[in-house]
Amino acid sequence: MMGWGGMGFGWFFGLLNMLLVLALLGLLLYLGLRTWERGSGERKRDAALEALRLRYAMGELDEETYRRLRRELEKGGEA
Repeated sequence: MMGWGGMGFGWFFGLLNMLLVLALLGLLLYLGLRTWERGSGERKRDAALEALRLRYAMGELDEETYRRLRRELEKGGEA
């Protein structure tokens, strides 16, 4: 008797297991990169809002321009 490790489907299940592990690692890498990029985008937006506040505080922008630019930045710059 050779059992499951002989001439049967043992190689197929081993290959399937390896592909499953690789797919899980790929998914974790994708989710990690997506989360990291999203976090850096929030920091950039916050820095832009802070710069806008400083320009308004120094008198470089009038109130209408400040409010318009702030709305654009808060919605993601999709003008």
